[in-house]
Amino acid sequence: MRHFINLKNGIEALPTLREALGVRGERVGTTRVQSSLLEAGNVERVVAELDSALMMELALGRSCFVWDFGSRDVVKGKGNPRALWYGAEFVRFALRREWFPEGTHAPPVVRGKQVEKDWSTKLSMLSRGTKRKIRYYRQFIPEGVTDVRLIGVYRPTTHDDDAEYYRDLLHAEMLATRESACEDDAYVARNEAETIEIIEGLGDFHLFYSGVEEPAWLNQVKR
Repeated sequence: MRHFINLKNGIEALPTLREALGVRGERVGTTRVQSSLLEAGNVERVVAELDSALMMELALGRSCFVWDFGSRDVVKGKGNPRALWYGAEFVRFALRREWFPEGTHAPPVVRGKQVEKDWSTKLSMLSRGTKRKIRYYRQFIPEGVTDVRLIGVYRPTTHDDDAEYYRDLLHAEMLATRESACEDDAYVARNEAETIEIIEGLGDFHLFYSGVEEPAWLNQVKR
């Protein structure tokens, strides 16, 4: 189990991670999937800028939750950020194709539309350097790992573009918890199913995992 906040709006998740899941700030990874790049269709840079720690954790078969806060559809209570419904989904698609070429995975679905053909084309157009970066982590995949467990967690925010808010919150959570660090045994390790149960119990957060695979995912969680 690993947690990552998508900069910068994902910083807003730090208090929830600490209070609800017992994950202190210094145990949370950071990544940056830029919505502006996705709006421009630049998946090349999105993949090229992927955090190495996130890539390694995924290669090792760990469930990685990426937390983000969206500024759209706030009134409707949705706020699913593009970094998750497009960015994280494309990343998972690309890693699956490059790490498990012989695997059989359900086609990706984005907002009700099957996008396998379009994304296969985008993946084929990635530069040799970017593909080399993805394939580098393939050597670390343990025997028995056959999928990429990348899960988005989101809710709406009204603090979008408020740099001062996010800076102060980051300092409060990351620096304060480091200065008053608890004993290591205070950290509670949880598996994916337990983490999902806690997140769902919070009531105001949503989980995002490609819609076409939801039944398979829910069955896996029940196990």
